Amino acid sequence: MGKKNKTEFGCKQIQPMIPGYLDETLDMDSARIFTEHVKKCAVCRDELEISYLLKFGIEKVERGETINLTEDLDRTISDTEETMMRLTQFHTAVKLIEGTAVFMLCVCILLLYI
Repeated sequence: MGKKNKTEFGCKQIQPMIPGYLDETLDMDSARIFTEHVKKCAVCRDELEISYLLKFGIEKVERGETINLTEDLDRTISDTEETMMRLTQFHTAVKLIEGTAVFMLCVCILLLYI
């Protein structure tokens, strides 16, 4: 019973993120938490599917496109995860470059005083 309440609490935090996820306005940490939760939680995945259909499904049908909800959402989640991975790699590279620049500056200062 305690575990169920913990899950419900998590869902209560995740479900309000759905519009931001679909609009791609969540920050990287929120998007990571959201995708990890939705991949494991059928309740939140159902809520995401409903919101996705309302936001994109009707428009696709009106344009005569077919909808494969599972495939579309899986692709969206996969794209989000790939973007997060690339952003993490980019941030790591920037930190390495910054660290190298600081190191080189220190070396130059030391060389001036030798």
